[in-house]
Amino acid sequence: MPARLPPNLLDRSAEESARLLALSYLDQIDRAERRLAHPSDREALHDFRVGLRRLRSTLSSYRVQLQDSITPPMRRRIRDLARATNAGRDTEVQLEWLSKQMERLDAEDIPGFFWMAGRLEDRKEELLDQVTAKVARKYQKLSAKLRRALGVLHIELQTGQGQAPATFREVTGALTRQHVARLRQDLGSIRGAADAEQAHRTRISLKRLRYLLEPIARRNRRAAALVRLFREGQDMLGEHHDMHVLSSVITSLRGGLATSNFAGVERGLGTVARVAEETATVAFERFQSLWGDDMASWILTRAEELGQSMEQRPTSVPEVAAPPPNQPELGTHQSQVTASDQPATSDLRLETDDARQGAGKLDRTRDSRLVTRD
Repeated sequence: MPARLPPNLLDRSAEESARLLALSYLDQIDRAERRLAHPSDREALHDFRVGLRRLRSTLSSYRVQLQDSITPPMRRRIRDLARATNAGRDTEVQLEWLSKQMERLDAEDIPGFFWMAGRLEDRKEELLDQVTAKVARKYQKLSAKLRRALGVLHIELQTGQGQAPATFREVTGALTRQHVARLRQDLGSIRGAADAEQAHRTRISLKRLRYLLEPIARRNRRAAALVRLFREGQDMLGEHHDMHVLSSVITSLRGGLATSNFAGVERGLGTVARVAEETATVAFERFQSLWGDDMASWILTRAEELGQSMEQRPTSVPEVAAPPPNQPELGTHQSQVTASDQPATSDLRLETDDARQGAGKLDRTRDSRLVTRD
């Protein structure tokens, strides 16, 4: 989860809040990146990867609002960083799963089991341990560029009765309905437990919708309940996906057994493959029990209703109260804000252009800080 965000995040402009949210994810990734140098911290890489996924999802969802800050090359570099450790992390997950399957093996399966574990350990060292340090160095350079880019917001000052810019609440509501429609389509396209590709696409849709609503869930119980359901469904389909990836690895390993001198390897690999397939089927059946047709429809309807409620703009605007005594009147451009009045994290600098009057650029700096919380 990101660091604690400003309490009025939903009521700020979508352009400002999207940047604040992205900056908070950079804070999270930074903390995880500093832990990567400690081999004993087994969760550091996981937290680093999750932070990157949340950041990518935010930059994708709010692409329009962030178009002045995030360039296509930046997006590609974030994508490449996120993908760099995929294969190694998959291998790490496979080894962890294997370590829990000993009781399901017969004595004749043990040679093949340990032969496979050894191959996966070699692959993990090659694909993960050596790559992690390189990824950390690349991220450090990219993080600095992203912070500079996200820390600036260009706004256009206009006079008259123009419509107020869309708030983060309204934009997120519209995005929620779009994500729900995509998830509904993906769920309806799954043909069964063997349809690993479509199940994986559905898992990604679940994850994106969950990430979209997580900042909302902090102050909205309906959103929090939906996020929990999305996480459960994502975890079940994640286990289903992991087992299909493992089955592909086993198929590859068995293909090279013709020149192997290890007696009994084939039997052990066959047993592990069968257990992986059974695990995938059980995970999918658990998902179906929660996300069957009727239940999925109910969950998605609630999510769609939430999106609609956020997207609706209030019809009436409350009157602005007169400024209290000893306060500067509107238009004097005097503002005093102490450090304690602002949450603490990355600065967001606002650059404004007076497009209508052609008066040039006005620089206005406002601290928008987030309090970091582990």
